[in-house]
Amino acid sequence: MESIESLSVLVVDDSEAFLASTRHWIGSRHDLRLVGTARSGPSALDAAALLAPDLVIIEAVLPGIDGFRVARTLKARANAPLVLMVTFHANAAARDEAFAAGADGFLAKGDFSDEIEAILEAWKIDRPGRPGRVTTPERPGRRESQTVPDP
Repeated sequence: MESIESLSVLVVDDSEAFLASTRHWIGSRHDLRLVGTARSGPSALDAAALLAPDLVIIEAVLPGIDGFRVARTLKARANAPLVLMVTFHANAAARDEAFAAGADGFLAKGDFSDEIEAILEAWKIDRPGRPGRVTTPERPGRRESQTVPDP
């Protein structure tokens, strides 16, 4: 991914295993910088307000407030981050709800390591308004997992 500087990333999931593996993956990359983690919807909203990440990787099913409502709230804010919704419950209904909530991408957790590079590449950085800050493209190319058939 071509970038002037790294993307700041907030990872939101109630699974310590997913948080740990995602922290490790982000730490191995020069183009991403972990700024925080959260384990619930309410803490995700607080962390996003405080940290102003460029990208939020968020689980759809969270305690307190689900990832769909968090995405809607984040996308209603000025300078909204890119939102990548992830879940083990990847089906057409969850994908459609994620995109309706404003998510810029959707992935089954099982496809994360195989598909994330393509998603990052599709989100080329557009920096017109604020130098050094990633802005959400007006019509991003949505990327999603293709491996889970609809029931």
